[in-house]
Amino acid sequence: MNKKTALDKESSLTKVIDDISEGINDAGTVFSSEEIEVTKDSTGKEAVRYLLWGLLSVVVNFGTFFLLYHTIHLNYQFANIVAWFLGVQVGFWVDRVIVFHHKSNTAFKEMLAFYGTRILTFLIETATLWVGISLISADGTGSKIVGQVLAIIGNYVLSKFFIFKNRN
Repeated sequence: MNKKTALDKESSLTKVIDDISEGINDAGTVFSSEEIEVTKDSTGKEAVRYLLWGLLSVVVNFGTFFLLYHTIHLNYQFANIVAWFLGVQVGFWVDRVIVFHHKSNTAFKEMLAFYGTRILTFLIETATLWVGISLISADGTGSKIVGQVLAIIGNYVLSKFFIFKNRN
């Protein structure tokens, strides 16, 4: 009886994983670079789109940090990690689809690279919070704003020239 239950759970898990994999593979054709011609936008228009649409990612990041740090009174470092993760996930899809109009069949690979570059700017933001809050006893919100400005600049450069660079 125990073996049957374990096999049923394993079978259910395998089915779920197979369904998710199939969905990801089916979604790949939506972003096919072979069928859609990539239009070249000016860097200025892209930067404006990045700033305007990037506000969504910043709102998610900052809102989550505010909620966890100021309202629930969790540790600022933990609050920043959760805020960062949610903001990066929103940022990836907004940047990929809306800002850079990037089309490819490698969304998962790009997401990994996106997270990789965001780790660098996360470390910059975390250092800014540490210096601001722990070393000079500055306000957490002000330190978070300074960290976000530095992260936004770094994120744009890394996204434009490394992650969503349309290769023709």
